[in-house]
Parts: sequence; C-alpha cells; structure tokens
Amino acid sequence: MNKTYIKVYLALFSIAGYMQNVTFASETETVAYNCTKHGTLRYKPTSVYDQYRDEASVDLDEALAVTNYARQASDLLIKLSEVNVQDYSTYSTENGNIIYTKKIGNMDIGRLDFTIPSSSKYPTVYRQYWDFRYEKNPDEKIIQGKVVRVYCVNTALFEKHNPDPNYTPLKKIYTLGSRIYLPEITVIVCPSRILNYDGEINQETGLEEVYKNQKLFELDIDPEEALNKYGDNLSGFVIRKGDDDQVHVTYIN
Repeated sequence: MNKTYIKVYLALFSIAGYMQNVTFASETETVAYNCTKHGTLRYKPTSVYDQYRDEASVDLDEALAVTNYARQASDLLIKLSEVNVQDYSTYSTENGNIIYTKKIGNMDIGRLDFTIPSSSKYPTVYRQYWDFRYEKNPDEKIIQGKVVRVYCVNTALFEKHNPDPNYTPLKKIYTLGSRIYLPEITVIVCPSRILNYDGEINQETGLEEVYKNQKLFELDIDPEEALNKYGDNLSGFVIRKGDDDQVHVTYIN
C-alpha cells in the first residue's frame, strides 16, 4: 500500500469516524446564500462575518472569479459521486459503512457513501459539515485551516502548510473551500485543491487574475479521467435530499 493510498484511506476513515460521533447542531441558523451580490458581507452579516471581519472581501469581481473556480470543482464532485463503484475495492468501517477505493493512473480515489435518517435533517447536515468557525475544536469540524479571506458565507480561502517533510520551514499553501447550495443537493468543496500561487496572501493581495489563471478540470470527459489528468487532490461532500426520507451523503477524496 503506497503512501498516497494510505493518506486517502486514513482520510476516509477519519470522516467515517466523524460521522459516527458527530452531534448535529441545533437548527437556528438562517437559510444559506450563495455568492451573489446579495450574499456578500455588505448585505448579509452573520456570525461568520463577525468572526472574520479582517478577512472580509467585498471585491465583487474577485468574488465572481472565485465562484467560477469553485463551481468547476463542485461539478466534478457531482460527476464523481454518480460513478458506478462496481470495480472499486471495498473496506467496511466499524459502524457498517463501506469505503470504496480505486487507483486510476497516478491518482488514488476514495469514496464513502452513507445515509442519515430523515430528510428533514438536510439543512442541518449541509450547515454542520461546512461549519469552520474558529471557536470550534479541530475534532468538531471537517473544514480545517486558517481563514485568510471570506467572500461570502459559502466561500472562504484557507491557509495551510505543505505537509511534505522536504519543505523546511513548512511552506504556506492556499486552498479554497466552498459550499454550493440547491434545494435538493448541496456540494461542499473541502479546502484541498492547492492554489497555484507562490506569494503570501494578505488584505491587500488581489486574487481575481490568480483564480482566472488556475488550471481547470476537463468536465467534458470521464470524471475519473478528468481527475487523473488534473493531477492534484480534490475532496468534498455531495449531499442529497432523498425521496426516501433520508439524506444521502457521498464523500470523495
């Protein structure tokens, strides 16, 4: 089992453990808004905005560029969640969930499918999984990293450190997280797709052109092939409100 495969495997088991232990937050938050002009900081203040005032961005051109960039990842995650897993290897978790894994070229794809009883929990699920507020303990949230820019309640840029031990000191990397909400399906793009940017990001850093110049996924080909050709990590949740009174969740890494 190679190192990359082990990382994917451990990430999926970590998510599976989170699903087993998570206690859903109370449904007191307002309905989520996507990154439109009515969802920016000037129009819809929330606790997230209150916590990250210094990281707030009101540049609408940059917000549009970042939304288009995030939408690409969202579209690919949906396509990957619809792939037949018949030729995937399977592993069972302690709570009965099944982890699916497959190696495609140089990429190791992992997938975890599970259901949550009662479709009424759909809003609670997409809020809980996206919650990255800083007062929560790391083991209480999935979205990790230091927030360096907030575009709207559903889109934020995170600072992390490259885990490669060959980098000394650790190199700062930047990665976007987003939540794209629809009444029947929500996609949460976890901050795992590294931004091709070598500088350090602060309040004065303009990123519109950076987002526009990022490498794109080829969405008109097989989704597994598209991920392999892209050659970088992508992870996230596809959350569906089912017709069978359940919430169907697929996590892909």
